[in-house]
Amino acid sequence: MWWLVLFLSVFSIALRAPVAIAAASIARTIVVDLKGGGDFKSIQQAIDSVPDNNNKWTKIHVAAGVYREKVNVKSTKSYILLEGDAAQTTSIEWGDYNGDSSGHDTETSATFTSYASNFVAKRITFKNTYNGFANLTPAVAAWILGDKSAFYDCSFIGFQDTLADMLGRHYFKGCYIEGVVDFIFGYGQSIYERCKISTVKSLQKPGYVTAQGRNSASDNGGFVFKSCTISGPQATYLGRAWRHSSRVIFYQTFMSDIIVPAGWRIWNAQGYE
Repeated sequence: MWWLVLFLSVFSIALRAPVAIAAASIARTIVVDLKGGGDFKSIQQAIDSVPDNNNKWTKIHVAAGVYREKVNVKSTKSYILLEGDAAQTTSIEWGDYNGDSSGHDTETSATFTSYASNFVAKRITFKNTYNGFANLTPAVAAWILGDKSAFYDCSFIGFQDTLADMLGRHYFKGCYIEGVVDFIFGYGQSIYERCKISTVKSLQKPGYVTAQGRNSASDNGGFVFKSCTISGPQATYLGRAWRHSSRVIFYQTFMSDIIVPAGWRIWNAQGYE
C-alpha cells in the first residue's frame, strides 16, 4: 500500500500547485453580481471578458445568487479562478438533458463546461435542474476537460452523469457530489479528497457512483477517493466499468450501509477481468 500513499502525496501536491500560485498572483479581479453591484451580471459575460490566450491569473468573484445560465470556459480562457461567496448561496443552474427538444447530447446538456487548463473553482454550486426521479437520462451539471483543474468546497448536483470528469488531471477537495447513476464519470486522472458523495432517491435502484473510462493498462487515467464519505437514501454500487480497464480506488473512505455488497458491476469490461 506504500505505493498508493506515495502516489496520492505526489499527485495531490502537483495538482494543488496551480491553486497556491493563483492565490499569490492574481493580476485582475472581476466581480459578478446579479443585483448590479459588480462589473457584470452574468458569469458568462465575465469569462468572455478575459482575453484569449490569457496567461495571468484572473479572479472572477461571484456574489451570492442563483445564476440561471449555461457557462462555458473555452480552451483559450486559461488561468481563471472562479470564486463564489459559498456553495450554499452561489449557484449556476440550468436544465438541459440528453435527447431534449433542443437536440442536446450528453456533453451539450452540461450546465457548466470547462475546456481550459489551469482553472480553479471555489465555493460554488454547479447544478443541472432536470428532475430524473422517474425518468433518468444524462443531464450533466459540470463537464471538465482542461488539464490542471481544481475544485474546492464546490457542489455538483444532478441525477445521471452529474460530474463529467472527462480528461486531464483534476483535484477535488471538500466537495459535495450528488446523483443516482454514473454520477462521477469520465476518463480523467483525478483525486477526490475529503469529499461527500451522496445518492438521491430515484426509481432507478440501485445506482452507480462511478463509471470510469480507462480503456487500456497503459492509460494513466483513474479516480482516487481519499478520506471521503459515501451515504444517502438509496442503495448504490461503487461503480461499473465503462471501459475495459476502468480504475477506481477508494482509500480511507467511509461507506454507509447503502453500498451493494458486491461493490462493482462488470458492465463493459466483461472478459477483461
